[in-house]
Amino acid sequence: MKTDDEQDINIQRKKKMKRIGFITLIMGITLIIAGISFSIASLNSMGEFENNNFMLFGGASAGCFFVGVICIMATISLLRIAYHREILRYGYEETGMALGTASERAVDGYGRIIGKGSEAVARGIKSAGGIKLDVDSNKEQIIMVRCKACGTLNDEDAKHCDECGQKI
Repeated sequence: MKTDDEQDINIQRKKKMKRIGFITLIMGITLIIAGISFSIASLNSMGEFENNNFMLFGGASAGCFFVGVICIMATISLLRIAYHREILRYGYEETGMALGTASERAVDGYGRIIGKGSEAVARGIKSAGGIKLDVDSNKEQIIMVRCKACGTLNDEDAKHCDECGQKI
């Protein structure tokens, strides 16, 4: 279990990751827009080879676009980590709402089956005369069997009751 200090540190880290993620997203979008703008500018200056505008704008557009895509990919990773718990909680709540009463009925049904099974085991033990575990001074467990006729506890390997002599 995490202490309050550890939880506070994790909350602060997640807030920081969210801020960095959104800043990186804005940078990535800005760079992609700049890359598109440089591409358009390089297309407009295609005929002017002597000024080398085509090479300048072409390289700048590819670089900006490439770095912008990397920024957006980094943003997706950061925000996925930062919002991991919220995403899982939302999915759990939506799944629970979708299953709703069907899942509750299934759990109730299994509970009834387990309850009936344990009641049957208890009835079987009771009808067999019961079983009692005693602990002696040597810390060994001794299993005792109750006589059906008189109720006296006997050793587990006894064939006849020590008190009344009836067959066990």
